[in-house]
Amino acid sequence: MDKRVVFDFEIEFTNGGGIQGQDFRLDINSDTISDTELADFIIADLRLLMVGKVNILNKKYIEEKHKRTIKREFSDPRFIDLSHVIFDGLITYKGLPAPIICDYLSREKSKSNYEEGTEFQIVKIEMVTNTGTYIDCPFHRFENGKDLSEVELGAFANLDAITVFVPDVLSIDASYFQNLELRNKAVMVRTDWSIHWNSDQYFENHPFLTRDAAEYLRDCNVMLVGIDSHNIDDTRGKSRPVHTTLLGSEILIVEHLCNLDKLPQTNYQFSAVPPKFKGAGTFPVRAFATLPY
Repeated sequence: MDKRVVFDFEIEFTNGGGIQGQDFRLDINSDTISDTELADFIIADLRLLMVGKVNILNKKYIEEKHKRTIKREFSDPRFIDLSHVIFDGLITYKGLPAPIICDYLSREKSKSNYEEGTEFQIVKIEMVTNTGTYIDCPFHRFENGKDLSEVELGAFANLDAITVFVPDVLSIDASYFQNLELRNKAVMVRTDWSIHWNSDQYFENHPFLTRDAAEYLRDCNVMLVGIDSHNIDDTRGKSRPVHTTLLGSEILIVEHLCNLDKLPQTNYQFSAVPPKFKGAGTFPVRAFATLPY
């Protein structure tokens, strides 16, 4: 026997009128499903437009043999999440402290502040800005460079992007970027090193770009360079020519990306937007790609 949800619904339209449905049945793959997911499914399944308020009524779960095969996809396939999860105790860079994520106000303690049945949680986070998947702005490298608050929003969001796949290469030089359309693009350097994330191997002998690669990308006037590795520079020494070259030309850097294997080579957009902090040159981002319809 398979799990199904049975429910009624009422849908109002923003241009007037509405429709109702009774005893609607839907196959589900889990024990429960939210009202929002049901509303989204009904709207998509019936191809409705101008939808306003949706009420899901009399919802219940039953087990019976499926009578209708439905492929449900509630996440939007146009969006690909390229960020690692940040959790309490995560080590992103050896020598830097892990984030501390804890309650400042717990749900239990908040109950005394509100009427019965109302509770909130407020989280306290203590961390360095080089945590998880993060973006570097010029201020990270240069005292007089632009910080997070000074970089225009257009430099972070909806950038035309290209994926450059460089497997099993330690030192990625300029030759890997030749004969590609790079101008004004966000360049995603896919190494697949992210499979070692949150392990000791992630920090050692990781792929990196060379100085001549950074200079070539700079000369091609790219907008941003991202990599799914521990660092865009070679961390075995003290020199950081890639950071110096790119950030010195106001080309942003995103490090510790993931899921680059899910991206096409071209014809998508990249976004990685940080908070608008003054006096900070790097910060975690929710990096993602947007595919066309």
